[in-house]
Amino acid sequence: MTSPPGGGTRRRRPIAVPVTALVLSAGLGVTAALGGFADAPKEPPKQLGPGAVVDQKQFLTKFVTSRTVYQPDEYGPGGRRFLEVELEVTNKGDETTGTGAPGKDGYFFAKGLLAMSPAITPEGGPIVNIADEGVPSRQLHPGVASTVVLRYELPEGQEPPEKVRFDVGTFEFLEQFTIVTGSWILEQDGAADDSPPKVVAQVTLPVERGEEG
Repeated sequence: MTSPPGGGTRRRRPIAVPVTALVLSAGLGVTAALGGFADAPKEPPKQLGPGAVVDQKQFLTKFVTSRTVYQPDEYGPGGRRFLEVELEVTNKGDETTGTGAPGKDGYFFAKGLLAMSPAITPEGGPIVNIADEGVPSRQLHPGVASTVVLRYELPEGQEPPEKVRFDVGTFEFLEQFTIVTGSWILEQDGAADDSPPKVVAQVTLPVERGEEG
């Protein structure tokens, strides 16, 4: 076996590695360190208090206050006690919509109030009205800031909580290529069809005690 000219050994040519491959490899390493694509840490909900404003995309919602209210019975002694939550809501959409109802089976604006803790579940749910139009109203007009009051009747003998916390969701516009242009739906926390609504903020309000009979 003959040696190369000059008596030296043949040098191997370096193998060229594309820069893009190195970048991709580094990216995969970071992803693996975070536990994979599906397990990357999610951003926790914002923790907010009285006066906080949450942009729910379809609505801009300010959490003003929470209080107890006593309503005397017109026809005898005693009365009813309520927990009221006051919000200032601006409809950012192009069409009039309703105040709706909160919770799992909610609709319109208030379905973006995903849960309240501790839960108060009066029969039929809370009354959700707009309080600043002279007569009870449940219409949120585009571009108008309205005072929305959620009124929960407290069961007899139950003390009102010292504070309440709302899990707040946000909306997204679902395009539809039909006669109907589209609709607002709750943003989900995941890609699966049965993913729960995404909680973007948790707002805690101390409950102010009003006069009681």
